[in-house]
Amino acid sequence: MKDLIKKVTILLLLSLLIYMPSCSSDDTPATPEVEPSKSEMVFSKTGGSEILSVRSNVTLEVESNDKSWCHVAPASSASDVVYRFEVTVDANTATSDRSTTITIKGGNITKTVNIVQTAADGLIVSQNVFDNVAGEGATIEVKMTTNGNVGVTCNDSWITETTSRAAMAEQTLTFSILPNYGSPRTGSITLTLGNLTETITINQLVGELPDEGMESDAMTLAAKMYAGWNIGNTLEATGSETAWGNPKVTESYVKQIKALGFNAIRIPSAWDQYIEDQDTYKIKDSWLERVNEVVAYCVTNDMYAIVNIHWDGGWLEENCTIDKQEENNKKQHALWTQIANKLKHYDEHLLFAGTNEPNVNTAQQMTVLKSYLQTFIDAVRATGGNNAVRNLIVQGPNTDIETTNNLFGEMPTDVVENRLMLEVHYYNPWTFCLLEEDQNDSWGKMAYFWGKYAVSGSDRNATSGDENEMKSLFTKMKTKFVDKGVPVILGEYGAITRRTGLGEHQEAHNKSRNIYDETVTREAKNHGLVPFYWDTGGVVNRNNGEIKDSYAMDGILKGAKEGKYPF
Repeated sequence: MKDLIKKVTILLLLSLLIYMPSCSSDDTPATPEVEPSKSEMVFSKTGGSEILSVRSNVTLEVESNDKSWCHVAPASSASDVVYRFEVTVDANTATSDRSTTITIKGGNITKTVNIVQTAADGLIVSQNVFDNVAGEGATIEVKMTTNGNVGVTCNDSWITETTSRAAMAEQTLTFSILPNYGSPRTGSITLTLGNLTETITINQLVGELPDEGMESDAMTLAAKMYAGWNIGNTLEATGSETAWGNPKVTESYVKQIKALGFNAIRIPSAWDQYIEDQDTYKIKDSWLERVNEVVAYCVTNDMYAIVNIHWDGGWLEENCTIDKQEENNKKQHALWTQIANKLKHYDEHLLFAGTNEPNVNTAQQMTVLKSYLQTFIDAVRATGGNNAVRNLIVQGPNTDIETTNNLFGEMPTDVVENRLMLEVHYYNPWTFCLLEEDQNDSWGKMAYFWGKYAVSGSDRNATSGDENEMKSLFTKMKTKFVDKGVPVILGEYGAITRRTGLGEHQEAHNKSRNIYDETVTREAKNHGLVPFYWDTGGVVNRNNGEIKDSYAMDGILKGAKEGKYPF
């Protein structure tokens, strides 16, 4: 029975095979598929190999359309539906990119894959020498053909790149050339790509000085400043102009200072608290306009004016350090660019001072300070116009004479000759000038008496900082700077008034201050230092212009009259 069932089953299978439609092994699928893994393959100039995968259900034909440098070979695959091909590209020794395609055929389908290879390093500039570049400053364009990311080095501080560049592009590089009012000069720009180098040479002429009242160099201008005055504790006050008890500066006050015999005013100014955008350091327009207003009070009344960045919260002055150098230089540049642009229309009656009293006691700190001062100079000069030749003031370390003599070294560089001044301050001896209470440390006791008005037997006589020491310090500034064509601004000096506890010796104290102010003012001028007395409202009433301290005022004016600049 089992054999019978087996025979019937075989007969049925045979009958089915007879009546089934036949098919050939050569027949293709109803829907061929050919899908490469990528449409483009990019190779560097050195060439190399990369795998191209193709998903397909039919037999493939794959070939390079430029077999001279692009080669295709089958590669092993673990899949029945994914074919792998090794694409090999030779090194490109030409200075232009090249491309070809790979053709993939399967059934009635044809696909292509783009093959792109970058060129060997190429760097061509259209002009290597720029002659007769305007001394007043200029912008030059360097047309460059390249296939790489070119390094740009400006080898001189008066050349800066202003291009916004993208790598791997044919481009025009733009450079700013600062004004030159010294002597003809040559600078250079270096372009590098791998081992390729192109040098651009800049030959700049000497510019003509602006004819807008900017003729005086530093020594000439210093000689024009008879005696100077500080509007202290006002525009630099923390909080607002009036936060430290002084009224807003008025034109009538400036006129009163002029009427007293002064022809120069130092305007200590705060800026940090008026920044409205900490990312860009944007100063409020209202504050820029207020400082401009006070400067106008001075200049329109034929007074010289100095605008600085004063203590300003100490962001710069207390941070002459390597770790803060980059950040502070960025801020210094941004602030001075805005200040200089706002005030650039003023003639030589306006001077800028980069800082106030930078806390510097070491050679490393001095290096950082020099970078801050250089940034100040470069930022102002870059604004052009009258600022291109404006007289600028840089500060010694701590504005201390001895420290400046020991640490300052050479003056910063400038694109214009003989337009820089140096600033120091003088409160020596400290015990007499500014000490407000007795100390147990090295400062000792307050000194009430100085010079010929010392009180016999008193322990309140100044024991240092006599006239001879003063002259010795001033001589150091004359020798190191003035005699070399750099006038020195004595930006602050003076001695506070003590009105209680002196009894019968009050007059001796008053006359001590009188003779001290007279001596400092006279000897400063005699040694080439331009004196600016520090007043916070104690000598001249800010509201009505009346003299509150005749001892100080008489001493200053007598010293200014007797002193003679050595230039």
